[in-house]
Amino acid sequence: MMYRGLLGYLIFCASLALAQPRAITILHVNDIHGHFLSKPAVERSDKALIGGFAALSHYLRVERERASNTIFLDAGDFMTGNPICDMEHRGVCGGALVELLEMVGCKADVLGNHEFDISQENAHKLASMPTYPILCADLVDSAGHLFAPAATVIYEMGGVRIGIIGLIFEQLNYSASRTNLKGLQIKDIAQTAQHYIDEMDPATDLIVLLTHNGVDNDRDLARKVHDADVIVGGHSHTRLSEPVRENGILIVQAGCHLQDLGVLDLEVAGDTIFNYQGRLVPLLAEGTQPDSHVAAFSDSFKSMIDADYAQVVGHLAADWISAHNEESNVGNWICDRLCEVFGVDVALINAGGIRTNIAAGPVTELQVAELLPFHNSIVLFPASGSQLRKFAENQAHAHAFRDHGTLDISGMSITYRRRGGEVEVTACEVAGEPLDLKREYRIASIDYIAVSQYERYLGFQPQSIQQTGQLLADFVVAQMQKTDKPILSRVEGRLRQSP
Repeated sequence: MMYRGLLGYLIFCASLALAQPRAITILHVNDIHGHFLSKPAVERSDKALIGGFAALSHYLRVERERASNTIFLDAGDFMTGNPICDMEHRGVCGGALVELLEMVGCKADVLGNHEFDISQENAHKLASMPTYPILCADLVDSAGHLFAPAATVIYEMGGVRIGIIGLIFEQLNYSASRTNLKGLQIKDIAQTAQHYIDEMDPATDLIVLLTHNGVDNDRDLARKVHDADVIVGGHSHTRLSEPVRENGILIVQAGCHLQDLGVLDLEVAGDTIFNYQGRLVPLLAEGTQPDSHVAAFSDSFKSMIDADYAQVVGHLAADWISAHNEESNVGNWICDRLCEVFGVDVALINAGGIRTNIAAGPVTELQVAELLPFHNSIVLFPASGSQLRKFAENQAHAHAFRDHGTLDISGMSITYRRRGGEVEVTACEVAGEPLDLKREYRIASIDYIAVSQYERYLGFQPQSIQQTGQLLADFVVAQMQKTDKPILSRVEGRLRQSP
């Protein structure tokens, strides 16, 4: 082959080089929820210690030594689940988690719904404080300005230009406090993604959608966009042991609570992924050699939390086991105490707000804080019998079709039957008596249900809401401290499907 001069030869060599696949490894985590320390793996028979930033620092080093071109990403919800999220660091509640992500070399993050749990102001501070970008392209204020500092970022490594677009799920209003989202708007996620994909495509070789969206929503998103390559996702806590491929787009997610590190090895050339392999690496703590600075920083916060939350506040006669769509013994006990203390007819809390299990035996204040990590305050309000009937129908549908989590209940029982795509409430009682549609009942619940998410959980908007000024977690600690006997609570079938 003949070349016309040196320039033609150089152009040929450059095009040949660009056509050669180049290796890129995406390392990823999601839904850390404040789990900055290793804990016993309850699902393992050996109860080995797993997770935490110290262990993560070790496995990141191992993967970076194995693969020369790596980028580490977090897919949101690093907040809420441990008191470290409520502690101020660098002037921001939860700032210690941001610093830990900085220390282990995070290159990009996306806002999750739990970053808004404390306040909108704190969420803005969290998004603005790190040296790496926290992205969100589809969340804007009333003037159309981005809430996060940026929508996208581009990195170049190993000759590959990587474009990253941050996206939060469209149902954010159903998963965060309405007060903390005041003035914010969520744009159509697929249209927003495609806008930035089109903008970035000419300048990149690989486009990554960094989403806090849930795996099912990520599949739907993949079907609606084109020219993206990878979705690194979070929100649904899904352990994808290998990538899912939808519409030519690879979808990965690494569970939750920093128990696994996601690893996605790619070979990229000419704006195309030629080969890929994905896996999850369990972050087992035994035998690791953590980064000394990460370990020391983690230990300093552990010492502060241990000093403040080590007090034993009660004893359990049996394990407290949470359940998202089913009645739980822990939810029953909490609701029973609400009825008893506030003298109401019915008490309600959302099962999804109970975040962990607690083993039988002594219970510390830290365990309660991890069980109920949200800033939910107890409220009281009246409800008519007809409104409670709507609530019963709402709960029956949620229980039957799993379209959202159910509420734990005290003072009220609901029985329903399912016929195809419909449910029929066959019995509804309060204090053992049939629900009186004309009577007014008194309800105890939390502000998240009564103020932020009443459409989803209740089916009606409460009026005359009375604030008690008590946080639910503080209430539970106080009630546990009142009894010297081990606490025994059971599942009783308060919301059930008839044969």
